[in-house]
Formats: sequence, C-alpha cells, structure tokens
Amino acid sequence: MKWCANAGAVGRTAALHAWHSGGPLEHVWRRLARAGLAGAGSVLLLAACGGPPASAPPPVAQAPTTAAEGGSSAAPPVARTRVRAAYAIADGMVAPMWLALSAGLWQQHGLDVELSLITGTPNVMAALINNDVQFVQSAGDSGLRIQARDPDVVALLNPSRTSPHRLLAAPAIERVEDLRGRRIGVAAIGDGGYVLTSKALQQLGFNPEREVLWVPLGTGSRSEFLAALAAGAIDATLLTPPGDLLAIQQGAHVLFNYADLGLPFAGLPVYTYRRTLEQRRSIVEAFVAGLIDGIRLFKADPARGKEILTQRMALSDPEILEWTYESLRGPRMSERPFLDLEQNRAIVDALVADEPELQAIQLSRVLDNSILEDLDRRGYLASP
Repeated sequence: MKWCANAGAVGRTAALHAWHSGGPLEHVWRRLARAGLAGAGSVLLLAACGGPPASAPPPVAQAPTTAAEGGSSAAPPVARTRVRAAYAIADGMVAPMWLALSAGLWQQHGLDVELSLITGTPNVMAALINNDVQFVQSAGDSGLRIQARDPDVVALLNPSRTSPHRLLAAPAIERVEDLRGRRIGVAAIGDGGYVLTSKALQQLGFNPEREVLWVPLGTGSRSEFLAALAAGAIDATLLTPPGDLLAIQQGAHVLFNYADLGLPFAGLPVYTYRRTLEQRRSIVEAFVAGLIDGIRLFKADPARGKEILTQRMALSDPEILEWTYESLRGPRMSERPFLDLEQNRAIVDALVADEPELQAIQLSRVLDNSILEDLDRRGYLASP
C-alpha cells in the first residue's frame, strides 16, 4: 500500500506520545491489536478519539412530539440517562442525529445525549469498543471488517439506502485511467471513503494498493478535502453532497458516480456494543426511537432539515443547500431503516477474495434488527 506519510504528522506524533507514555490511548490500541484492527496503520489515532466532544451549534426550534406522527409510541421514556454518541464523518446522512440532539427528540425518550465527531471508522470504533461512546454512526463497509474481528460490534439500523458518492478529480485527470500513480485523498486508511474508493477502483480494473497513492488527510471535514483538491495536494477524492457540487464550482469534475458501478452499498449504519445492547436494552431502544424521530422530522419539515444542514455543515449558498437537502430527503434516507442481510452478504462476497478474514463474519450476529422490530410491532415506524 502506498501512503503519503507527511499527512497528519502532528496528529500521529501526539497519538504515539500517548501510546509510548502509557496514556489513555494505550489500552484502546492493545484491544484493537488483539482484534486485528491495528493494521489500519498509525492513522488509527489521527482523530481525537478520547478527546472532548465538539461544541453543539445553536439549537433549532423545539420539535413537536413525533411519536404521535409515527402512528403509535415507543416504550415509555427511560429514567433520565446520559449517554455518549459519535459519528465518523460530517455527512448529510448524519442530519437525523443532529436533529435528534438539537430538537430535543432524544430527551423525549429520557436520554441526554452527548454527541461528537470522531473522524474515521477505525477511530470511532475504537471509542465504541473502549466504551468511550455507546453509539456510533460510521461507514458500513469498513464496519464489516471490524465486525469480522470483533463480533460484539453490533449494527442496529441503516438509514442510507443508495450511495450519493461521486469521485471528483482535478481538471488534469480527464479519464479514470489517468488516476494511475495519482494521489487520492481520504480521511484515514481503512475508513469508509478509502474502502468505497478501493472497491470502485477494483471494479474499474485497478489494483488500489499499488496503482494509486493514498493521502490520509486526518480529517472528515469537507472543507479540508475541497482545499486539498483545489490546492493540488491531492488529485481526486470521493465526495457526497454538498462537497461534490462545491468541488465542481471550484473547477473539479466527476470521474464516476459510485451508484453507476453496480456495487452493493453498506451505507452509514448506527452501531452499539453488545454489552450495551444486552445490559441496557431500554436505553438502546430510546436512542433508536429518537433517531427515527430525527429521520421523520428531517424528511417532513424542509425548513428544519435545511436549518440543521446550514448549522452543522456551514451551508449558506441556497443552491448548495437545496442540492444537499433534496439529495437526502427522497428514498436515499429510509424511515424504515432495517439492516439488509442480503445486501451485506453481497458486500462480504465481493470483498472476501482479497480479505479472507471476512469469511469469519456471522452476519446474523452482527446485524441486529430486533430493536426496530420491537418498535415496528408497536406501530412506531412508518408503514411499509
């Protein structure tokens, strides 16, 4: 694998200092090493995995009680409980989480949720495994790799149905073939963007470990990817709305749409750890119910949906905001976010030739629809 070692050097130095000094990251690294995750490289610790959460933006207007809008109700609210959650990338598909927090939807179910960004799937999963957070939303493709090694990482739901990803390239990259020997930006080696881009390149006849140069930027920030592309620090990167349209406005162009390649898409599932699911099931149900409320509110109320995108993604251009919102509110974001066993099986089958360790994964164990099924029986989910 080719890797630009100069990217994120400061973050790696700080992380490795904590490791060598026996700091709080040491036990996370050791547990991940035992689970086989240390192979993600030193970029595993680029993000502030144990750091303070990002400060919340000003809240949007209080949402109405959404349980009634869903048809029936979830279980009675739990006693007021504080939990921590994180997401791996500031993507529009995280908007239901942002709304659940800012509109007080989780509070209606008895939860005080501390929500933060921990960039990259390896980093956010490290926090989950270590119980620094109890819930995470992260890329499903790279999540499967982690679940193959640690089957106690459990997916609960997946609101994303189809891929919005497009590979944006600098003007000098006129064709897909021109990517050979070029630099592709990702947040971290092993994260969702890396996995999706690797799969796409394989489909297009590349050896992604040898024929391109991976540049880990150490951030999930859209602005950092756009800046790196505009400055010529990278030649291409995989983007979702609004990043794709912003890159086009800066002079980049689309090399391919991921959805056109016919590849299975794992989306951005929400995960917990088995100890939480088994020991605190009512808390898990409350968290999922609040997130369902967030999905419903985002799709039903364009003003609120656009407001949270403006706040969390710093969108001020009306065209960019409209593009982003409309790309999410349709069938791409599901109000019945059940995990698709067959879709995940297809992903595993597509990857297993190059990653034989995936043969060990027990999808029936790591994909758990039982919380959604309980809510559905009580009429809390939208009708099929």
